[in-house]
Amino acid sequence: PAQVGRGPGAMAHTMEPGTSVEIGGLKARPDLNGKRASIVQYASDRERYQVKVVEGGEELYLKPVNVKPAPAASASAAAANATTPPSATAAGDAPSETADLAPETEVTVSGLKSRPELNGKRGRVVRYVPDRERYHVVVTETKEETYLKRANIEVLTTGPPAEPETAKVSETETLDDDAAAKAAIARESIEAAAAAAAAAPAPPIEEIKDSETLLREFFADVSDATRDAEVERILSCFKLNPYEHLALRFDAKEDDIRRAFRKVSLLVHPDKCTHEKAKAAFDAIGQAQQLLGTPEVKRELDFNLERARDAVVKNWRKNTRNDVVLRVRFSGNREAQLAAFLASDEFHELWKLEARKMIVDVEWRRRKLTLRIKAEEERVEKEEKEEAQERKRKSKAQKEWDNEKAREGRVGGWRDFMGAQKKGGKKQKVVGAFKGPKLKKEERSKEEKEEFHGLDRNGKRVLRPDEVSKAW
Repeated sequence: PAQVGRGPGAMAHTMEPGTSVEIGGLKARPDLNGKRASIVQYASDRERYQVKVVEGGEELYLKPVNVKPAPAASASAAAANATTPPSATAAGDAPSETADLAPETEVTVSGLKSRPELNGKRGRVVRYVPDRERYHVVVTETKEETYLKRANIEVLTTGPPAEPETAKVSETETLDDDAAAKAAIARESIEAAAAAAAAAPAPPIEEIKDSETLLREFFADVSDATRDAEVERILSCFKLNPYEHLALRFDAKEDDIRRAFRKVSLLVHPDKCTHEKAKAAFDAIGQAQQLLGTPEVKRELDFNLERARDAVVKNWRKNTRNDVVLRVRFSGNREAQLAAFLASDEFHELWKLEARKMIVDVEWRRRKLTLRIKAEEERVEKEEKEEAQERKRKSKAQKEWDNEKAREGRVGGWRDFMGAQKKGGKKQKVVGAFKGPKLKKEERSKEEKEEFHGLDRNGKRVLRPDEVSKAW
């Protein structure tokens, strides 16, 4: 027996080569659970058994917990297992006492109320599922798989045994010589092909891996050229549409967005991609996912995309209104024509181009409005600043005018000026100043001077104008 003597929990494995075992508990390859296999050897370097599946001859390495000795069977059952697929019992499930039908048993479905259309149809038992207490049955006609109770299936009576191959060969010997020769040549070619297939080297045995490991290995095998091409695609795509960064259709759901981001991020991650602009591409797809995760941004984007979609559909309706080929192909059904057009790549390409136009137009209008608002704000700010400076200047002038020292200076200057006028100071002559002619005073004659101007209300003589000025 093979021994395991290293690592924690090491134990002795007593299954010798050639031991018949049953596979179970596999998550990466659930299709192998319940199948029979034989031990080839124990690989101590991997701490796994090398087993060979009876059905198909596939070889693989399995942990000891995934193999268990097969239950003992009679010689007839062993002979049947050599020609028919073994039971596909779930891993770790003990055989149930009610499992009285062997795998590959031909049965008839009956007594179903929820699926009456299956009643009377023939099927084949795959295995018995103890946890559900039902048989796994495949319907022969439709290949549909279903789980049925024992009361809903009836065993078909087996017909006469199949004639052995030797009988068929004996029948062919009764044919004419030409037919016998052709049959012999065909048998020889089949035997030669079987011998060649047996002599061919077996394919390399691959270890069973889970989905996460397979995904990591897939991206590890991706070439640098593919990663660089993805980086260039991201950096050269339309910047205003996050769907194009993730290479998504515009009607993608949230699950599609998450899966696309994970796939693209593994391709262009700076730790795995050697392109000099890998970080910029990774940041771009991160921002695209963030924008699509923001409800307000996604709502506005989907609104513009819906407008573009309606425009494309309207243009298609106009161009195909009189298309005879489409009318004949879809028997005049316009709804079927539209459904086929919406599912085509041509529609998505036209939708993409129309969406770019509308998104660019909306963005241009938004930027123009932003510039106008900014210019208006600058103008208002400038006017407010000028008004503030004017108010400040007036306030300063008013304070200077109301200052006590300034008021005394103004009053003192006026007093000095008036004092100089009273003293009769000579006026300073100005060179080149205009000097008007002297006016001669009008002289009146004595008679005019003594002219009587009448009396006032008091009976006194009214003074002449010259007398009035002299008296003043």
